[in-house]
Amino acid sequence: MFDDHSPVAAIFDTETLGKITLSEGVRRGIVDTITAQRLLEAQTCTGGIINPATGERLSLQDAVHQSIIDDSMGPKLKPAQKAFVGFEDVKTKRKMSVAETVKETWLPYEVGQRFLEFQYLTRGLIEPGTGRCVTIEEAIRRGWLDGQGAQKLQNTRNHQKNLTCPKTKLKISYKEAMDSCMVEESNGMKMMQASSMSSKGISSPYNVSNPGSRSGSRAGSLAGSRSGSRRGSVDYSSTVSYNFSSNTTSYSSNDHF
Repeated sequence: MFDDHSPVAAIFDTETLGKITLSEGVRRGIVDTITAQRLLEAQTCTGGIINPATGERLSLQDAVHQSIIDDSMGPKLKPAQKAFVGFEDVKTKRKMSVAETVKETWLPYEVGQRFLEFQYLTRGLIEPGTGRCVTIEEAIRRGWLDGQGAQKLQNTRNHQKNLTCPKTKLKISYKEAMDSCMVEESNGMKMMQASSMSSKGISSPYNVSNPGSRSGSRAGSLAGSRSGSRRGSVDYSSTVSYNFSSNTTSYSSNDHF
């Protein structure tokens, strides 16, 4: 269902050994709100919010209804949703890709570049209307990107460090977050590791390098992880329930970045 290019879908709590939603991670105090928003933006601008329990992609409305995200997060993710479905040109009514929108300076540069990085790292830039992924080469041919913009996306070492690692508290890029994730054996779902114990300075029993990984890797490992993988993996059968309340959905007309 998921592969190496899929977005980060959930949090793996190494204290409780449970897979939880990003919103639940915020509620437990093991993930900060901005990091959760950035991770949810990456999901939204590449196809929809991921339900960690089923792997299903959801619209913002459905994600709120199913308590995958909180009411307050919905409006903040609307620009990311437009990055997937397209930004409408008010004159021509044509749906424009996020790359075109950045080129026309309709979005704040940092926001637009963030969405482009998310899409580039997860298969390619999105074509509005079809949801088809477009390669960098094709984006250049279409005039979405120039050579400098393409080079900036391809140089992942210089991508924005707009996430805070829940374990180290260091600023990391989305690429670094993807590379350090654990991977669920059954479906390939990426899970970012976090623990309320490690957040208080107490070592987590799973805060170790994966066998076969490069020296200094932050990836964790559990029994059954794939040998040689840069990311830890986990296979567990326990059912995880998500119990947090959702009030009546309310979206404002203004976009929030």
